Amino acid sequence: MCFHPWSDVTLPLMSVPEIRAVIDAWASVTEELGAQYPWVQIFENKGAMMGCSNPHPHCQVWASSFLPDIAQREERSQQTYHSQHGKPLLLEYGHQELLRKERLVLTSEHWIVLVPFWAVWPFQTLLLPRRHVRRLPELNPAERDDLASIMKKLLTKYDNLFETSFPYSMGWH
Repeated sequence: MCFHPWSDVTLPLMSVPEIRAVIDAWASVTEELGAQYPWVQIFENKGAMMGCSNPHPHCQVWASSFLPDIAQREERSQQTYHSQHGKPLLLEYGHQELLRKERLVLTSEHWIVLVPFWAVWPFQTLLLPRRHVRRLPELNPAERDDLASIMKKLLTKYDNLFETSFPYSMGWH
């Protein structure tokens, strides 16, 4: 899925309304494929260093009839936590990070960006909603607008870090 008709415009160079259109497309394809497949993964590898073979800014969508191994383990862990504590694990984790203020990168009305304590990649961040949301189609218009805004801020920070188009892998779970 291409982000922009111009071949050199990456997400951080797009306007917030243009990013919002991408988010709406992600939600639409997630809803459409999710009706048939239990696993829909939207991901972007930006830059040749991260395995992107096409220089035109784009993402890919993977839909399958099974959950990959890591996703299965994540799902089991989150279900176990929910059954033991009565709340979603990642929502609780985001709340704890907001209280500690140690790993926060950005916050907004509807979103939190933080460096997870389990980070394995340099510059790894985790983008979490402030309310329990399982899939992109569940986001309301205000949350989608805010997501576009915080993504632009985060990805611009990455590009500005070394004054280059920052390579990354981004995936929506």
